[in-house]
Amino acid sequence: MSIHLPHTKTKEKGDDVSMTDTGCNFSPTSAFDHHIASNHAIPHDAPLFAFESGNGEWSPMKRDWFLARCNQIWALESLSSVKGHGFRIGGTTHLLLLGVDPWIVMVQGRWSSQAFLSYWRKCEEILPLFVGFSFQSQDSILTTMSSFKNKLLNK
Repeated sequence: MSIHLPHTKTKEKGDDVSMTDTGCNFSPTSAFDHHIASNHAIPHDAPLFAFESGNGEWSPMKRDWFLARCNQIWALESLSSVKGHGFRIGGTTHLLLLGVDPWIVMVQGRWSSQAFLSYWRKCEEILPLFVGFSFQSQDSILTTMSSFKNKLLNK
């Protein structure tokens, strides 16, 4: 599923965002479907990520409000608060732990550089996945990483 964002932090004229069903409980397409089902009466002229704020009024979902609400809920469970970039880091780590090829993660995250590599968390869990997948597919880890490097350098 793809949606167009009218502007982003790095692209003033907007960008298309692709959401892929990961087949797990944290799938972005499932979250999007839940949003649409929960807010089925959103007026057609309201922003896509609007929510009913009471008295029949609709409010756009804004970053600061969203993060404050998430952190409020997490605090009730004695969980750490996060900054907005934590979602990007978490999404990257989640896809890698699912075994998604790093090149696909880079494209999916719309990175134009290798900066996403600094987001890798839980490397001790991620690396064995790629080693295992490489042996299962009869490709060596060196061939996989060489191919990945060539794609990055020839971009």
